Amino acid sequence: MITSCLLPRLFSALRTGLTLGVIATGLLGVLAPRAGAVDVPSDMRIDYSSIVVSKDELVCLALNDYWEARSESLAGRIAVARVVLNRAMDPRFPANLCDIIKQTVMQNNDKKVCQFSWFCNGKNDITEPDQWRLSLKIAAAVLQKDCSIPDPTGGALWYHADFIRPAWAVGYESTTIIGNHVFYRD
Repeated sequence: MITSCLLPRLFSALRTGLTLGVIATGLLGVLAPRAGAVDVPSDMRIDYSSIVVSKDELVCLALNDYWEARSESLAGRIAVARVVLNRAMDPRFPANLCDIIKQTVMQNNDKKVCQFSWFCNGKNDITEPDQWRLSLKIAAAVLQKDCSIPDPTGGALWYHADFIRPAWAVGYESTTIIGNHVFYRD
């Protein structure tokens, strides 16, 4: 159940530095652009009291689905969302879904590499409103307090398109292939 997995990370974050966390989150919110500057359509109703994260995190997860997996089956889209949620439960990654999706690393001291390439590519125009609405519904479904959607990735923290063979995948265990994505864990 998602609640039992995410809540310990949230409580842990609160115990280990609420003041610094609040300041850092506030600064990130002011300094970092919102992922895509899009929002929930006004006629779409989501019960935010039934989800385990903020509205902004729900929108970030939906944007990630839209840009990473909108051409996939429902199972493939849920799998991509679960990788983000699995990272939120792993102490090596940020606990905030937007921070996970926006996470970057520097390679060769001059090249910024995003964990999710669409974010570095600056994509933010929603051109398929029906797919955007479905992305929001998927995000809301996997973020429900009482979510019973199983993790189809087997705990994966990484994935890539099946038509590439990235060097980073060497040494990780492939858990499954769903649609056009190969999923991995430690």
